[in-house]
Amino acid sequence: MRPGRIDRALHRDGPEDLRDVIASFQNRCSAAIRRYDGFVAKYMGDGILAYFGYPRAHEDEAERSARAGLDIVDAMAELNAAIRRPSGVELAVRIGIATGPVIVGDQIGEGTASETAVVGETPNLAARLQALGAAEPDRRQRGDARDARRSLRPRGSGGI
Repeated sequence: MRPGRIDRALHRDGPEDLRDVIASFQNRCSAAIRRYDGFVAKYMGDGILAYFGYPRAHEDEAERSARAGLDIVDAMAELNAAIRRPSGVELAVRIGIATGPVIVGDQIGEGTASETAVVGETPNLAARLQALGAAEPDRRQRGDARDARRSLRPRGSGGI
């Protein structure tokens, strides 16, 4: 989840105000993710990586992740109402959701850079789907992995 270049939209207010907006965004996203028993794996600047089905699986992980995503879109509207921003600037969010098998395993890195490695096509596909939303953030569209793979296929290539 990424709030659509929040740093450029609020660059006039300074780093402290920007930090506060990003923290508020992250708190709202984390609450939505936890509401559906998701796991926040990593904060990446103004982005968040979340897993559903880890560390505890449910039968309806896809639905849980979609509901969390919709709640995050709603939370962005609330954040826009709550923060001071330049006239005409509307913060938006892009979300990519993909389902499929992954392997969650080894701890990599050290100290504060330590994280749990996740291997599989699914996280990469979710990142690509999120990136597809760059042109029209907050837009709700649906499709399956085949649709996303087709749209991401390099020209003249048979696959990704």
